Amino acid sequence: MEARACDVRVDDPAVVFPLDKMDRPALCLMAPVVNDYTTHRIMPAYSTPIPKATYDFMLDHMALSSALARKLGLADYRITRLGPTAFHGNDNEGSEGVITLLYQDATRRLYHMKGNHHGKVIPIITGEAIILMDYHVKAGADGREQVETRITSYSRIDNAFIAALVKIFQPFLRGVVNDKLAQGFLVVHRLGELMGADPEQVYRQAEAVPDADKADMDALRALVLPAFKRSP
Repeated sequence: MEARACDVRVDDPAVVFPLDKMDRPALCLMAPVVNDYTTHRIMPAYSTPIPKATYDFMLDHMALSSALARKLGLADYRITRLGPTAFHGNDNEGSEGVITLLYQDATRRLYHMKGNHHGKVIPIITGEAIILMDYHVKAGADGREQVETRITSYSRIDNAFIAALVKIFQPFLRGVVNDKLAQGFLVVHRLGELMGADPEQVYRQAEAVPDADKADMDALRALVLPAFKRSP
């Protein structure tokens, strides 16, 4: 019975999780959310006009990405690293939680989120989420490399009454919940759009980010500036 509790059941044929490549603890975090979700959404694909190596770097360094996005006025989302695969996220709009990377390969990243939202009407809502990022390289209209991403999200709200309300008022509340879950990852997309338009400005602002790690900055410079100076 305990083993079956960690079996992930997917009822949407459009969603493919790398279940056979994940360890048991990760599956046990996934199963309660995916098997008994409150909301589920596959977001429309979006393209980010930066090379995949730069995109991967920004995802690997989410704390730097969020600090840079704040510096550039792109978002108010704040992410701090808690460990090798865990981060704390706060959108400064009442939502915060712990984000844990469960799995990654060349084209997929799978995250577990556990957090809460403090609202005006309902004092606090707690819950969990699973976020799957599928992304691949494509050529942009200018011939340059860019990354196309599709985000799939599942959320489970702890309070049964609130969860029932969200289900009743779908798809409006489904969109609200799942768009909020994707905010931290969309920071990288917004940053990538600006990086594609003006990489020098982005790097100059990055140099002014307080407490930025020098090794990270050197790596960012090596990725960003040469990549956008090459001819298509």
